[in-house]
Amino acid sequence: MTVTSATIHIGSYASDASASDGDIIVTAPAKESLSSCLSDKVKIASLQSINIFLQTSELLSHYDSLALASLVPSLGPNGSVSVHVVSDGAADGMDWGVIMTSFVLAGLKTESEQRGGDGGRVFTARKAAATTTASAPTRLNIDATKTKVTLNLDDDDDDDQIDEDDLLAGGDGMLAPPPTIDMEARAKAAADDCGGRKACDSCTCGRAEQEAAESRGEEKKEPHKSECGNCAKGDAFRCAGCPYLGMPAFKEGEEHVVLKLSDDV
Repeated sequence: MTVTSATIHIGSYASDASASDGDIIVTAPAKESLSSCLSDKVKIASLQSINIFLQTSELLSHYDSLALASLVPSLGPNGSVSVHVVSDGAADGMDWGVIMTSFVLAGLKTESEQRGGDGGRVFTARKAAATTTASAPTRLNIDATKTKVTLNLDDDDDDDQIDEDDLLAGGDGMLAPPPTIDMEARAKAAADDCGGRKACDSCTCGRAEQEAAESRGEEKKEPHKSECGNCAKGDAFRCAGCPYLGMPAFKEGEEHVVLKLSDDV
C-alpha cells in the first residue's frame, strides 16, 4: 500500500477514527518526539498531506515550532500541512502565533485559518510546487585548426642577463655614483630663514642687523645662551642682569626675532 497521507496525534489527543486507505496514524506523546515521528515510516517527498491534531491546552507545551521543518521533507511538491487545534475549554488567551511561526520556519505558504464555534481552529499551509528551469546549451567557438606551440626548456642562452659581479666591480655601462653632498652648505642653507635673498625692508627676524654688522666688518655675535633657563619665560622669571629684560616671552631658538611694537593711540 502506498502511503500518501499522514495523521499525527500530539500529546493526549485521541480519536476513534481509523486510518483510511493510503493514510497512516502516528503519535507524538512528547514535544521532543514530533520532529522524528515520521522519519522511519514514510519516504521523502512521498506524502500529499500531513494532518496534525492536538488539544488547545497542550498547544504551548507539546507543539514545537521548529519540529515542523523536519516533517516537510516527507511532503511532495504542492503538498499541504493542516494543524487542527481541538478545543478542550482552554482556548481563551491562546497564543496562535506559534503555529504561524512554524509555517514560516518550515518554508510553507499559509493558505487559510478556520475558526470553530467551540474555540478550536484549523490552520492550513502548502509546500511550494516544484519548478523546472530551462537551460540553454552552451556553444563554444572552437577553431578546428590547432596551432602547435613548442617550448624549449633546455635553453641555456643567458646573453641578456646581467652579471652580478660586474655590478659590484663597476665599469662601462654602470650607473654613475650619486653626487657628493656638501653638508656644510646644506646646514648654512637650512639656517637661512630668508632662502638666500637680502633682508626685507620691514625685517623682524634679525637678518637686517646681521647684514649691517657684516658690512661694518663686525664679527657675528652668538645669541645669548640662557644659563638659568628662565630667559624665554618673561620678565617675571628673569634675573636682574638678564639681557632680555623688557622683551616679551618667546620660544627657545627665537631670540633673534626683533619685535617692533608701536602705539597707535
